[in-house]
Amino acid sequence: WLSGTSNLTAVNQDWDIPWHANMVRLIADSRQWSPHLSGHFAYYDTSLVTAPARSYPIAFHAVLALVWPASGVSIPAFINAFTLVLVAAQLPLSTMALTAVVLRRPLAVAAAGAISAWITVYPYDLLWRGPLIPFFAGMLMVGPFMLLATTLAVRRHWPGLVAVGLSGIAVIAVHPSLAFVAGPLLLAWLVGVVARSPREARGVLAYLAGAGALTVVLGLLIIREMAQEAGRVSSVWWPPDASLAAAIRDLIVLRHVSQGTWVVPVLGLVALVGLVLRGRRALWYVAPVALYAFLTLYTRASTAREAPAFTAPFYDDQWRLYAIYAMLVVPLLGVGVHYLATFLGQHPRRPAGRPAGAAPGRRTTAVGLGVLLVAAAVSAPLVTTNEQRLGWSTKVSGVTLSTDEISVMSNMSRWVPASATVLNDACDGSVWMYAIGDRMPMIRHFEILATRRQALLLNHFNQLATVPAVRAAAAQLGVEWVYSSAGRIRANDKPRTGLLHLDHLPFLTLVDRVGHASLYRVAWDKLPGGQAQVDRYASTRLREPGVPGTWQSTLPSPIATAWNAC
Repeated sequence: WLSGTSNLTAVNQDWDIPWHANMVRLIADSRQWSPHLSGHFAYYDTSLVTAPARSYPIAFHAVLALVWPASGVSIPAFINAFTLVLVAAQLPLSTMALTAVVLRRPLAVAAAGAISAWITVYPYDLLWRGPLIPFFAGMLMVGPFMLLATTLAVRRHWPGLVAVGLSGIAVIAVHPSLAFVAGPLLLAWLVGVVARSPREARGVLAYLAGAGALTVVLGLLIIREMAQEAGRVSSVWWPPDASLAAAIRDLIVLRHVSQGTWVVPVLGLVALVGLVLRGRRALWYVAPVALYAFLTLYTRASTAREAPAFTAPFYDDQWRLYAIYAMLVVPLLGVGVHYLATFLGQHPRRPAGRPAGAAPGRRTTAVGLGVLLVAAAVSAPLVTTNEQRLGWSTKVSGVTLSTDEISVMSNMSRWVPASATVLNDACDGSVWMYAIGDRMPMIRHFEILATRRQALLLNHFNQLATVPAVRAAAAQLGVEWVYSSAGRIRANDKPRTGLLHLDHLPFLTLVDRVGHASLYRVAWDKLPGGQAQVDRYASTRLREPGVPGTWQSTLPSPIATAWNAC
C-alpha cells in the first residue's frame, strides 16, 4: 500500500476523496455532525428541498474529525495514514473475526487474515476508485459485528445486548449499505442454528430480536436521516461490463478488470469439500456467498433490472458488490488452507488418547504454513497489480492536483478572507480547496450540479464587464476571488469557457501564481456599479460559525438544467 501510494503526503487524484476530506474538515470546524451538513455544503446556493439529496454517511467523517485537529498534519496525509491502518491492521483482524464465525480453527483464522491483503477486488479496487473509504471502513466492521453478535447470542449474555445494539448502529452509521450484508449473514447463521438445534434457536432468536430492536431504537435518528438518501441511491444504474461467460470466469478467480488468481478456486473447492465432510455446522455460510455471487453476476452481465431492490442499496455498483463477494470468499480460502493442511499433515494413525477434534499439531501447522507460502508465491503477481492500481490515482503530483496547485491552495488563506467564496471550476481539482487551504470554493465537489447563476459565471465570467446578468450573478454570490489551474479530473474534461484567458482582463489582479495555478482578485471598483453591488447582497449570504465562505443563500437559484458535472 505504501509503495503504490508513493508516500503518506500523496493526494488521491480521483473522484470521491475530496468529498471525504472536506467533510472531515467541515465537521471539525463546525463541531456538529448532522447529515444535513453535507446538504448545505454541496447545495448552499439553492433550496435543499429541490436539490439532489446529499445526506452522505457522516459518522465515518465525524470520527476522523475528532482526531484530525490533534494530528498536526494535512488532511490528505491524515486520511492516507488512516487508510494505511485500515489495510495493515483492521483488514486482517476483521477477516479473522468473520472466519472465526464460520470455522473457529486457529489455522483457518490465521490463513484468512494473511490472504486478506492479497486480493485486488477487495480492498484495493475500493481504495483507488475514489477511494470508497467509508464503504471499505464499513465492510471492515461486518466481521467484528458478526463475531460479537453470534458469540453473545449463543452464550445468552444479556448485558451484552447493549454492545450488540451499538455495534449494529456503528455498521449502519459508517455506511448504511452494509446493513444489507450483516443482515443476510446473521440470518443465514440463524438458519444454521435452527437446523442444528431448534430448541437452542429459540433463545438465540430472542436475544438477536432484542438486540435488533435496541439497534433500531438507539439508531432511529441516524436511520431516519439516511433514509432520505434512499431515492437517489436506488436511482443509480451502472451498465454491465462483461458477458455472462466472462463474468463467471472472473468470479471463479476473483478478477474484475484486473488480475485474478487460481488459488481462489483451488482453496475454495477444498473448503467446500471439507465443510461437507467434516464441518457441516458451517455450511450456512455458503448461502450468503452464493447470494453475493449471484448479485455480482447480475450487475456485471445483465441489462435486465427486474429486481433492482437487491442491488439498489449498493448504488447498483458492480465494484462494491464484487468487493462484498470477495470479502465473503476470503474466509473460505482460510478454511481451505486448514482442511488441506489437515489432510496432508495427518498421521497414518491417530495417536492413542488423542481426541478426533483436537487442534492440529505441529506437523499440521507446518504443512499449513507451507500451503500458505505456495499460495502466496502463486498470488505474487497480485502485489504488482495492486501497487499499479493504487499508483494510478494516488500521487504526490498528478494530473488532477499537482504540487503547484497544492501550493497555491495551501497558501490561499494569506490573501483570501474567511468570509469569501472563491470562483472555481470543479473539474480542475479545486474541490480540494477547503480541505487543503481552509477557503471555500464555489463548486465543492466534482459531481455537484451548478445552479443557474453558478453556471452563468462558469460559462461567461470573462464577460463580467460587459454583461449585466453575469455581474448580477457574481454580486449575489459575492465573488471577489477566482482560482484557475490546468488540472483535470478526466482527460476529456474541457475547461469552463468563462474561466479562460483571464490574464488580459483589466478587472482582475493576479495575486499568486505557481506554474499553471493562479489566484486572482476581482477589482469591483473597475466594473460598472462598483463594490456597492456586492455589498448590497451581503445579508443574503449566510455563514456557519467556524466554517469559511457562504453556507446558505437566502436568494436561492434553481439547479441548472442540462448541466454536465465532471
